Amino acid sequence: MAVMALAGAVALAGCAGGGGGGGGGGDRDEPELGRVPKVMRPADVPDLPMDRYLLDEKEIRAYTRAHAALSRRCMERFGMSWLTDAQALAAGSGTAADPARYFTLIDAGAARLHGYGTPSGRGPQGRTSGSGYEPTDAERAVYDGRAKGVTDSAGRLLRKGGCAAEVEAGLLKGGARGAADPFTVGNEFDSLRAKVRQDSRVTGAFTEWSGCMKDKGFDYRTPLDAANDTDWKSGTVSDTAIAVAAADVACKQRHNTVGIWYAATEAHQKAWIDGKAEHFAAVLAGKKALVDRSLRVVQGAP
Repeated sequence: MAVMALAGAVALAGCAGGGGGGGGGGDRDEPELGRVPKVMRPADVPDLPMDRYLLDEKEIRAYTRAHAALSRRCMERFGMSWLTDAQALAAGSGTAADPARYFTLIDAGAARLHGYGTPSGRGPQGRTSGSGYEPTDAERAVYDGRAKGVTDSAGRLLRKGGCAAEVEAGLLKGGARGAADPFTVGNEFDSLRAKVRQDSRVTGAFTEWSGCMKDKGFDYRTPLDAANDTDWKSGTVSDTAIAVAAADVACKQRHNTVGIWYAATEAHQKAWIDGKAEHFAAVLAGKKALVDRSLRVVQGAP
């Protein structure tokens, strides 16, 4: 389903002036850090450079509604149903970037209440949501183009790629066609995560954090190891998960782990964007065109 594809694409983690959070770093491939913010809660995490190239929650909602509207128009011509706006929004909710989740658990209150889970009881990899609507096999076949010899109310054969291809073409009308796809840019920044985690400033911050955790009786090399411990994969909130999560956040706060991690992420993203200026200008143009087209569709444009 296209909405499921959207959810997959957007997608989905010392002191401020020292202790590994300093300027240039020893590796010439490591970009100089800017200001290292003091991060004590999620709201303390500034926007990342990548954020302006991604669709925010409001823009994703407009896109999702437009996608659903065009899908219904096509499916109804073949005498079939598809998701309502509300169902599509439910299926695609939570796809906007969440900078706080980029750096794993930050909220001390949430850690004490839910460990690495969420209020809904889901596991550390986040909540899932569904529309409650399940297309029939026949509807899926028309939507993805597998149906053969099917004609619409005007007697026209189902196009190659089905309604999904028609919807994509409809959303790419005008300036959106040929522009860079804003849904794929997140993958570029995702590829930087490993590089950031290997940055000497970050590995130093993780070493401090790990030592703090050992002092509290927990043996984890990095915050990612703690957050992804298989013991809390099921989402069940246990006393152990809460104890580890609370210690995790406390150690991050004591050593400003997230502040340093953020500063390194920001520096690497800036360097990446500066090195591909023309590409990212095209991404911004593509994002604007797609959002503008989505809003027009939502308002009833063909």
